[in-house]
Amino acid sequence: MTNIAPRESARYFAARAAAVVLACLSAACASTSGLEAGAKVTGTPATTSVRAAVVGQQWVYQVRNLYNMQIIDEVTETVTATSPVVHIKRVSQKSGALADEIHASWGMIIQDSHWDYPITFSQPLPAWPLAYDLGRCTIYEDRYQMLAEPDYSAHWSLMITPRDWESMAVPAGEFAVLRYENLIHYTNDDLSVVSSERKETVWFAPQIGRWVRRRSHGTDYFPGRGGDFHEDYLQWELKSWR
Repeated sequence: MTNIAPRESARYFAARAAAVVLACLSAACASTSGLEAGAKVTGTPATTSVRAAVVGQQWVYQVRNLYNMQIIDEVTETVTATSPVVHIKRVSQKSGALADEIHASWGMIIQDSHWDYPITFSQPLPAWPLAYDLGRCTIYEDRYQMLAEPDYSAHWSLMITPRDWESMAVPAGEFAVLRYENLIHYTNDDLSVVSSERKETVWFAPQIGRWVRRRSHGTDYFPGRGGDFHEDYLQWELKSWR
């Protein structure tokens, strides 16, 4: 029997829905000023089609801790299958083999292994915006499970907001990228956590079918326990690709 998180009452969902709608309205009005180093606004490129997944495609990323700016790992991601689902094998220089990233179809994730623990989704979620409508957010409500605890199922909300077309220079070269933001709210398996959120900024290059830079961090909110818990603030930056 699936273990449903006990806090997911109708009242909880109503409060969460209101918070997500407010966040979406705020995101639509938020300023898009303040470019990262190596980026410049370019306008929509001549082609925005996403490169299809093909076995053998590979991306190598340097992973940096942005709290102290130290490079802490290098992760190689390789497409190993495209049918019936897309498998991306992930290998860490530091930790060895990681769980695969799996897409039900290219760009629609059903297993995500970028977080502290790999998770699966009840319904596929977009890996990048399905429409390039700058400033307009799209909200996806889903449920997730942890590979280590397959009987646990809980709420997962993803809000994606495309921001700008930019030119981004990284170690692998210079690319036309779509900068977009992810805001994630989810029910934590730790019952002492009132709410959990993760924020990401992603620079996605359609020509390579992958992002060239990705920054993410998260926060767990603990009322009355002396402060909140902040996850590592990490950056993945493309070193090479094929």
